[in-house]
Amino acid sequence: MKKTVFILAAMAAVLVSCDKAETDNVKQEEVIETVSNDTVFYSGTLLANASSGDCQTPDTRISINPSDKADSTSITIFKAKLAKRMPAMDIIIPGITVQKNGDVTVLSADSTIPLAMGNPFPNYTVTGFEGEILNDEITFSLKFGSTPTSYSGQLLK
Repeated sequence: MKKTVFILAAMAAVLVSCDKAETDNVKQEEVIETVSNDTVFYSGTLLANASSGDCQTPDTRISINPSDKADSTSITIFKAKLAKRMPAMDIIIPGITVQKNGDVTVLSADSTIPLAMGNPFPNYTVTGFEGEILNDEITFSLKFGSTPTSYSGQLLK
């Protein structure tokens, strides 16, 4: 009897873990489907200087998502943490102006309301966004509300 209960419990655990893996795969496929062919991905370090102390997140991935017009873009920061006790979340910064200056692509924005968890985050309005893309590297700095934040990353190929 104990052996049967153990086998049933093991089968239930396998089914639950398979269901979770399938759900994660579906979520990943949904994200990939919403990304256009022009989207590029970078991996680097996000550094937020929160009032509670610095929060450095290595291996942070971002995507650059050009609009239909080539003069603006949005940036998605995946699993961003702006403070040590803050949960990681995907943050979208829309309305970033793009200007080509020789080999450098200059990025800028001010007073942009980011999106997180599908909702606007007005308490974390982006100000002073300045950045550039040169060769395979991107750097930018901004303030999320009162939190100075910077990012430096390499193009993922």
